[in-house]
Amino acid sequence: MTTWTFKGPVAALGLMALTACEAGQGLDLGGGFNLKSTDTSDAPLSRSMMASGTILVAPSGYCIDQATLTSRFLVMARCDALGVPSAAGAAPRGLITVSLTKSRPGPLPSAKQIAAATDLTNISDIEATEDLITFRAQGKIPVGGLSPTQWRGTARIGSQTAGIAVYGPEHGEITTRTGRGIVIELANASIEATPKPVKKPASRN
Repeated sequence: MTTWTFKGPVAALGLMALTACEAGQGLDLGGGFNLKSTDTSDAPLSRSMMASGTILVAPSGYCIDQATLTSRFLVMARCDALGVPSAAGAAPRGLITVSLTKSRPGPLPSAKQIAAATDLTNISDIEATEDLITFRAQGKIPVGGLSPTQWRGTARIGSQTAGIAVYGPEHGEITTRTGRGIVIELANASIEATPKPVKKPASRN
């Protein structure tokens, strides 16, 4: 299971994504971070090619922050927080992280196994298919101002397994069942966009 910590630009991103009010609720997160990037070299993306040709596609209204991007990890936030207000639409404010590991043969890990490996508690709303598991839980937050209630997903995308986490402010829309829809949209769009692994024909002796 991939582990990661937030530092530098990523912590700033969490603040950028959530500083503005959501549905009339104010969030006092402190800091003096610039809400809009003017560095075109780090312009937000709607999709990105990752390890082994896996393509991750941001849900509607969300963008990828290039400052957080590696071959196996990225952060997404609502597009207006990353300087593209025209693409944000009505998406709820939130922070999405995705990490990739090489898939192993057999079924995906269960929600309970995922929770045990990532110190999550109060698991609920579990839904599972062959290629996607989603559930709600409580756990650690990557930056201040977020609710411990979060949505988690594990999806098989190409040759990789994606661990998806969706965070939002306390009582924010994204912590409701809306958050599951965001996980599912991200997973399904990424599965569709990623080329299927080529199966090698059996060798003849």
